[in-house]
Amino acid sequence: MRILAVGHNVRQIATSASRAGHVVLAADCYCDLDLVDTVSEAKRLGCDPSVPSDLVRAAREVVQDTLDSFSPDAVVLGSGLEDLVVKGVEVLNNPAQKVAQVSDKLWLARWLERKGYPTISTALPEDKGELEGWPLMVKPRTGAGGWKNRLIWDDEDEDLGGDLVVQEWVEGKPASVSVLGDGCQALAVAVNEQMIGTQWLGARGFRYCGNLTPFEPLDGSETVTAEMAEMGEEIVAELGLVGSNGIDFLVTDRGPVVVEVNPRIQGSLDSVELSTGMSIFQAHLLSFRGDLPERPVHYRRAAGRAILFADRDLITGDLCGDWVADVPRAGSIFRRDEPVVSILAAGTNGQDVMDLLRRRSVAVRQGFRDA
Repeated sequence: MRILAVGHNVRQIATSASRAGHVVLAADCYCDLDLVDTVSEAKRLGCDPSVPSDLVRAAREVVQDTLDSFSPDAVVLGSGLEDLVVKGVEVLNNPAQKVAQVSDKLWLARWLERKGYPTISTALPEDKGELEGWPLMVKPRTGAGGWKNRLIWDDEDEDLGGDLVVQEWVEGKPASVSVLGDGCQALAVAVNEQMIGTQWLGARGFRYCGNLTPFEPLDGSETVTAEMAEMGEEIVAELGLVGSNGIDFLVTDRGPVVVEVNPRIQGSLDSVELSTGMSIFQAHLLSFRGDLPERPVHYRRAAGRAILFADRDLITGDLCGDWVADVPRAGSIFRRDEPVVSILAAGTNGQDVMDLLRRRSVAVRQGFRDA
């Protein structure tokens, strides 16, 4: 098939589709070197990536031009554009209205509570008195990545403007479940550990910075993993989601708690494919035909993807090796806290993978210089 992948960063989606044998035109904000080397054609969106409306404007222009010149059989919308309305071609995403609904953290929390799933008490800022204890977590009502999440410690914090929600603070180990749905049924294909605010990656606060697949419980028991997989399947099926979707959890002393639902292909794609050997894009495509794969019997290996952030204003050198992804051009400038490059690793267990990711992050940083 001829596939158009467009979004803030579509490297994972586009390269997975290309490896599956599709002809891919990719358009995103970075046009990284490994994206250019993998797909049939890559375009850089002419926009400011930090301004959502500018991203939407640029994407609409590229989509319209590409529908005329490239004649894709299907479009896949990546990060930042999941609820964009595209007409005249098959869109391999959940419907825009469904995406907007499920991505609303207040709506989702109330839905999860009604359905009886363990979740986090959530309210609007003006209703935060209904929540118990301090601190409280403040998040954008929509959006992902965690980079705007923060804690407030008392009622004196007045900086609660904008479209926000407030949640009770829950401690636990971050995890996610990768689930395929066909609108009626669902299948969990992997349970992953999430890396959040990992300091050696240069990430601060609650920023998402990668995944480790599979999730390895501290006590070695598979009970909690099976429980998350089962809940993930039930939630995706009940919401009527299609394609590859992600359910975020916190594994707490009282068991797994649902944090949010991401109705789109997730950032865990690299680690899931490396660990399971599946083509996530191909499985995503087939799910829109009502064809879900068989449940994976076991993971082939442990695998991880870590996102390295700029710990200062810096300039990149030549980054090479089959274990780097989202590779910027040499001489690219990154400001502090911006994501620079992804690092991949595989091994026999999660600790081996994490150690290898850490060593590789040190090696990559040696190629940076001050801006």
